[in-house]
Amino acid sequence: MPRSTLLALFTALLLTSCATHRLEKYGAHYRQHQDRESLQKVVDLLPIGADTARVKQLLGEPIDFGFDYRYLVNATGSNGCPVGAVFHIGELGKIDQQWLGEICE
Repeated sequence: MPRSTLLALFTALLLTSCATHRLEKYGAHYRQHQDRESLQKVVDLLPIGADTARVKQLLGEPIDFGFDYRYLVNATGSNGCPVGAVFHIGELGKIDQQWLGEICE
């Protein structure tokens, strides 16, 4: 295998490892503080297609609606509704949409 290919593979593995470490760090911070900043980082870094077990591992037990998982922060938005992240669960049981904002329903 050419050296450039090995270097590219090593770089990709290193970047994946760093992203996973950051995701774990932000998830742990959210579990401890329920803060918007760390929850937003998890929403930003968690890839679409993630397994629901991974979301629970990172953030703890969700508010489970069956079709989505919700995690709240200790804040309300401008409309007086709770602020949190929504992880929509697709037909295959994987996360297919995720966002953080005011949840008014």
